[in-house]
Amino acid sequence: MPEDTSYKIQGYKPEDTSNKLQGYKPEDACLRIQVTKCKNTSLMMQKCRSLITEKYKERINHLQQTCLNSTDGFKGKSTDTDFKFNILIDKQHNLFYCQIQKVGTKFIKDLLRKLSQKSKKNNLKNAFDENEWKLSDLNSIMENTDKIMFVREPYSRVLSGYVDKLFAPNNVYWDVTGRSVLANTRDNVDNHSMSCGHDVSFPEFVKYIIKSEKQGRNLDRHYAPLYEHCRPCQISYDFIGKFESFKEDILFLLDYLNIQHGTNITFSDFESETTESRAIFQSQRLFNMRKKLERCVSFYNATMRTWREMQIRGLISIHKQFPFDAEYTESHMTKKDLFVAVKNAISSVQNISEVKAQRDAALIEAFRLVPTVDLYSLRQFLKPDCALFNYDSMPMKIFDRQNMDKNSVQYFNLF
Repeated sequence: MPEDTSYKIQGYKPEDTSNKLQGYKPEDACLRIQVTKCKNTSLMMQKCRSLITEKYKERINHLQQTCLNSTDGFKGKSTDTDFKFNILIDKQHNLFYCQIQKVGTKFIKDLLRKLSQKSKKNNLKNAFDENEWKLSDLNSIMENTDKIMFVREPYSRVLSGYVDKLFAPNNVYWDVTGRSVLANTRDNVDNHSMSCGHDVSFPEFVKYIIKSEKQGRNLDRHYAPLYEHCRPCQISYDFIGKFESFKEDILFLLDYLNIQHGTNITFSDFESETTESRAIFQSQRLFNMRKKLERCVSFYNATMRTWREMQIRGLISIHKQFPFDAEYTESHMTKKDLFVAVKNAISSVQNISEVKAQRDAALIEAFRLVPTVDLYSLRQFLKPDCALFNYDSMPMKIFDRQNMDKNSVQYFNLF
C-alpha cells in the first residue's frame, strides 16, 4: 500500500523532524547541517551532523502539541488561493518559504535571492517559482523541501501594520482600508476624511479588526492572523524563526544555507545596506506619492509622518528634529534633501539600545489609547497566534493600565 500523505493538507499529524534542518551551536568548531538531503558531502560535513538546537526544536514541539490539542486544527478563513500566494518555492535549493507580511518578509526574500545569485544556480528574476506549481503538487513538494516560516509577537505586528499602512503616508491603503475603517468605526465622519481615509487613529483601527472578525470579513494579509497565512497545523514546518530573535535566527539559516549550497553570504551583506536602502526607499516612496497625497494632507504633514514612522520603528531618535521647516519642505525640498536627512539621522544614532527602546515606548503608547473593552476583544482575536507560537496573550506592558496617562502622547500626535 502506498503511504497516505493526504493528512499533510487535510489535517495535522506530527512528523519526525529529527533529521530536518540540523542545527548548530556557536561554540562548535564546525557548523552542523542537515546531511540527509546533501549528496556527495565531504567527511567533514558528515561529522558536522547534530540534533537541531533546543530552541528551534522547542518551537516545533510547542506548535505540534498545540495543534494536537486543538479541536479545529486552526484552519482559519484563508482560501487555497490566499495560502498559495504566501508560499515561495525555490526548487534549486529545496526551500519552501511561507511569507507573513510584517515579519521581515522583504529581508528574507532578498536573502534567498542573494543565495540564488551567489550559488549561480538561478538568477534573481526567477529565484522563486511563485506561479509554477499547483496545490495538488503540495505533498510531493513538501517531501523534498526545507519548510521555513517566521512569526512575530502578535500585538506588535498589529501596530506595525497600522503604522506602515495607515499612519505613514500611503495613498493606496488610505483609499481602500482607511476609508473602510472610518465608515465602520467613526460616527459623523466628515466628507474630507471619508474621501481620503488619511486620519485613522489606532483605536479605530483596532475596533475595525474586531468588527471585521465578528462579521466574518477577511482582513488584508498585513493584519490577518499569522496562522491563516501558513496553515501551521496542516504543514509540518522544519524551521520557525521569530522576529524578536531575527538576527540570531537568520544567522542560523545562513550557516545552514551556505554549507548546503557552497555560498558565503554574511549578515553584513544586508546590514551594511540597511541604512542607505531605507533612506532611498522612504525618499522615493514619498515623492512618488506626492501628488495623490496632497489631495488629502500637506506635503509637510506627509513628510513628518514619514519621519515619525522611522522614530516609531527605532531607526531615528525621537529627539532628532526634522531639519526643514514647512515652507522649505513644501517649496524647495528635493528627493535628495530628504534622502540625505534620513540617512544622516539614522547614521547619527549613538545609543542604539535607547533608540530601539522607542519601539516599546510607541507600542505602549498606542495600546494605552485603546479602550479596555476593545483591548480584551483584540486579545480574543490574537489568542490563536499566541497559543501556537508561544507568545503571551496578555503582555503586562500592554494590559497593566494602572497610572496610565492617555493625555501624554509623544508618537501618535500628528493628526
